[in-house]
Amino acid sequence: MLFYVLSVSIVTTLGLSANVQPTLPLITCKRESADYSACLKRAIKEEWPRFCKGIPEIGFPSLDPLFYKYGKGIFDSGEIRAEVVMKNLTCTGLKESRFSDVRTHFLDDDDVFRLEIAVHAPKLHVKGFVRATGTIGPFRMNSKGPFNVTMDDVTGTWNLIGHVVNDTWIVKNFTVAPTIRTFKLYSDDLFEGNKELNNLILAFVNEYWPPLYRVMLPIMAEIWDPWITGIVNNLFSKVSFSQIFP
Repeated sequence: MLFYVLSVSIVTTLGLSANVQPTLPLITCKRESADYSACLKRAIKEEWPRFCKGIPEIGFPSLDPLFYKYGKGIFDSGEIRAEVVMKNLTCTGLKESRFSDVRTHFLDDDDVFRLEIAVHAPKLHVKGFVRATGTIGPFRMNSKGPFNVTMDDVTGTWNLIGHVVNDTWIVKNFTVAPTIRTFKLYSDDLFEGNKELNNLILAFVNEYWPPLYRVMLPIMAEIWDPWITGIVNNLFSKVSFSQIFP
């Protein structure tokens, strides 16, 4: 979910349609230029603070804080066999993101365009409400309540790929496999007052989060792929491909 929002903002920084008038001038980067990737990275860096604040006049939401209303995942592998529902999430820290590389690939024969963006977020903080039923490791869960998570050094490369049809880029897929250096989950009441069980679950997750994360990542990717592509395609339906990537 976090990388979805970042990708949408990057798409927007690269160009807006004539139907949506930007309030600030945007850098135009020509695909044939020798410094094309450097130009794209510079454009992203300069526009990022603007998009983190949100642009109400074009219906673009705030990215820091970022709000996510609802998501559900069903996990049935490794240490996790559970249904997890998250609601009313708020994420902060995206405004500190840094972009180390931007690459594009265009296959003329198939009219396929791919955009790759390497991103690093020093620290992300997420809070919201969770309901989980099933098992995690040796523990059986039927829990619900508020939670918060802190993640350090979140790094990944977004890959957006799709066909160019009638001068419109139609993104088919978004993929990313972010790495996380540290992960800390906290909640003081997931088990309706059972502090001992609550603390045992937290200790287990915070100790063994790397293998748990590897199990969860493919399911998370299935959730954010259609969500991201839908938002991105809504933006690209308003602007020609040749305007964004001249």
